[in-house]
Amino acid sequence: MHVFSRSQLLLSMSRVRTILIQLARLLPVITLVTTAPAVADNNLKKTAAAPAVLAGQPKFDKGLLWKISPPHGEPSYLFGTMHSPDPRVTRLAPAVQAAFDQATSFTMELLINASGVATMAEAMFFPQGQDLRAVLGPELYAQAQQAITDRGLSTRDLDRKKPWVIVMILSTPRTELGLPLDMRLQLQATLQGKPTYGLETMGEQVAVFDDMPLADQVELLRDALAVDAEVTRQFEALIQAYVDRDLARLMVIVDEPKRQQSPAFTRMMHRLLTRRNDTMLKRMRARLDEGNAFIAVGAAHLSGEQGLLQLLQSHGYRVSVVY
Repeated sequence: MHVFSRSQLLLSMSRVRTILIQLARLLPVITLVTTAPAVADNNLKKTAAAPAVLAGQPKFDKGLLWKISPPHGEPSYLFGTMHSPDPRVTRLAPAVQAAFDQATSFTMELLINASGVATMAEAMFFPQGQDLRAVLGPELYAQAQQAITDRGLSTRDLDRKKPWVIVMILSTPRTELGLPLDMRLQLQATLQGKPTYGLETMGEQVAVFDDMPLADQVELLRDALAVDAEVTRQFEALIQAYVDRDLARLMVIVDEPKRQQSPAFTRMMHRLLTRRNDTMLKRMRARLDEGNAFIAVGAAHLSGEQGLLQLLQSHGYRVSVVY
């Protein structure tokens, strides 16, 4: 449980609303989620009996919902999400909804609460004496300002924002508005009275970006501005790969060569995925050992040699695809 800090009490309602909108845009772009009608218990049992690998697909390369069985005890479910409000993403398949409804606990990467919002608000801005214009120089600053304006967003306080904040804003399409599905799942879990858990704190997730050297942040912003026109196309490709449950293709898009050439981007992806996977694995094991848990993490965390599915299997859990 988080104790409300003094800074939270100073936030006006309008300020909270503004930060929440920013927060939805700033969370790592590769997190995923959904909603649809529940199905009967016997339907879930039939689906859960699916083979560990879909026909013709490399292991752990296709599927969003995975059954995770400990050596002893009840199985749980690990669901790959995408941080998008697009209806194609937020519309849960019946098997996913059934697993969610029947779970006795819900875990996600990061629980959104007032304490986390305050942490985000404090981390977004430079301390007094630093400003974005001075860090970027007039030309790059003008490009960033124009990109923010083109998205229909206010440039108020732009000079106080850190470069990584602008990178995150530019990493989502201009039309991406609404409640992303990971937040929808958190709301559903709360309404169903499930105990809810976070695998990370807001401070830890913000630190992935905020602890980057300023030079890396500027390099990432320069990269983001250079490919800004491609964001909508790339995000559409991500959604298509997600809807197809194609984890291998999703990772190819995430590691798009044009971005991968940037050393700063490579370092960020290591911090964003590989290092966090180890932490999330350690923290989800308590829920897995309890059994009947529903755990939602970004789909990009699932596959690969250092992905959660491989790590879980190497720690003795049986992993099989459900959907």
